[in-house]
Amino acid sequence: MNQLETLFGQAYKLFEQKDFNRALETLNDAENMLAPGDSENEASLLNFKGFNYLGMDSLEKARECFEKSLSLNPASSQACAGLGEVFYLCEYDYEAKAMYEWSLDYNSDNQFAAKGLAKVNKGLGLPEDHNTLNLETLDSKKENFYHLIGEAYKLFSEKKFQEVLNKLTEAELYFNRKAVSKDTSQKISTLENFRGFNYLALQETENARACFENSLKLNPNSSQACAGLGEVFFLQEMEKESKTMFEWAVKNNPSNMFAVKGLAKVNEILGYPEAHTTL
Repeated sequence: MNQLETLFGQAYKLFEQKDFNRALETLNDAENMLAPGDSENEASLLNFKGFNYLGMDSLEKARECFEKSLSLNPASSQACAGLGEVFYLCEYDYEAKAMYEWSLDYNSDNQFAAKGLAKVNKGLGLPEDHNTLNLETLDSKKENFYHLIGEAYKLFSEKKFQEVLNKLTEAELYFNRKAVSKDTSQKISTLENFRGFNYLALQETENARACFENSLKLNPNSSQACAGLGEVFFLQEMEKESKTMFEWAVKNNPSNMFAVKGLAKVNEILGYPEAHTTL
């Protein structure tokens, strides 16, 4: 066990003993030992500090810690749960509910967040497990969504591209864009990619580009969205931009054969070897 882990362990014991001041002193010592750019440990340390400040009823300091942690790790379940608790104690029930829900979206096993959501839901007169980020909560007919997607893929195989777009518009109605969870954003990103490839088949490149760009906003690591944009740029004779997007598509998913073939064809035009990449 290295010295940083030792200090974290000591701080945790002090936290359990409710000796929050000494726990914070120990965490300050640990903070001085962090390597530059070690955002993962820094985010964890900030969360730990935040919970100590919660124990001391120092809500503003706690909030600062959790918000800084989220800036380092936007998917931190603990930071979201901590902010949820801050908002709950400040009697901002709806803000607290949103943060507890996001916390559970990032880690469904976070019991602190689950209990927090239950108590704020109770105060709002809702079922303890009510969660606006769940598709089941948004619409009980979840199976209809998947049925529509199945129909869309069948129509795509039949090259009925406009009919596919109509089905995807129906399917998207099952999502509440005002409460987009990680899981939901992935689904919407996938729908946008699917819609984009249909627009490509219809030779509507600008509509296709908008879909792939929307997808990347929801899922910046989407290989399909990068590949789709690569194809759009290729069709618009923007070879250098096309190459860049195909490269990112392959980097995000080396098994994406559409992207691999796309990169090969644009490399051929530019006079590079098939698998050449600047990444």
